[in-house]
Amino acid sequence: MRRLAVLLAVILGSALHASAWAAAPVSGSQCVECHQTESVSHAYHDNCASCHDDVEKHSKAAKPKTVKVGKPEAAQCLSCHESDKRRMHFAISEHNKAGVQCRDCHGNHTPKIKTLSAGMQKGGKTTALCATCHQDVLAKFSMTSHHPVKEGGATCTGCHDPHASKQATLGAKTAQCTQCHQAVRGPHAFEHPPAAEDCTNCHDPHGAPNKKLLTVAQPMQCLQCHSLPGNRHGQGGATNNTQRITGAVLRDCASCHGAIHGSSADQHLRF
Repeated sequence: MRRLAVLLAVILGSALHASAWAAAPVSGSQCVECHQTESVSHAYHDNCASCHDDVEKHSKAAKPKTVKVGKPEAAQCLSCHESDKRRMHFAISEHNKAGVQCRDCHGNHTPKIKTLSAGMQKGGKTTALCATCHQDVLAKFSMTSHHPVKEGGATCTGCHDPHASKQATLGAKTAQCTQCHQAVRGPHAFEHPPAAEDCTNCHDPHGAPNKKLLTVAQPMQCLQCHSLPGNRHGQGGATNNTQRITGAVLRDCASCHGAIHGSSADQHLRF
């Protein structure tokens, strides 16, 4: 009788142990037994089931390959990272509007960019990652005038926040540029409206074929907004704008209007 009781206790204990094991969540160490190439790279990412759907079903299937494990969406990532102030605006970000997921830039297990090509050695892995999608912008960094991103003097994230919208703050676009280009920072007694409003009215921040990142070479850059007064610029006092334009008009406007971004002394921005 005692032996029967012991035997029943052993059987019951084994059953309870088996059910408890079956109910236990699948740990990262169990997944790595098969997925060795996707070893956990971060202490907080050790629970595969917190990011991937159907992990339990996948692990217990007779043929695991027949049960696909879902890839994590941005909402799942933000369930943990929502309190991070650098990512709290992702819902209104340009990347989110375009349908970009966190996994498209961030490797969940290992970094997306592992090695750098010859042209990216100084630019760094951040620039190389952005360039995987923004090939048109990368090409501009090879133009005659460009920001020194490929040379390692600047980074994409130094100007752009990939987790936020362009309009996430109340600051003007010019404020972003003048953080580095402080010599042209206002306020000025006499403002040049396009420069005060948005530097990109005249400059392409990534690169341009003209000097100083100008989108159009002078004097045509200035003539897009400014007409030629009939009594100046070498036209000898003509009032009907029929006099032949001289070479003085076709020279560098900034050679005379040196305070092109704004002046504290002259309304014509000459100094």
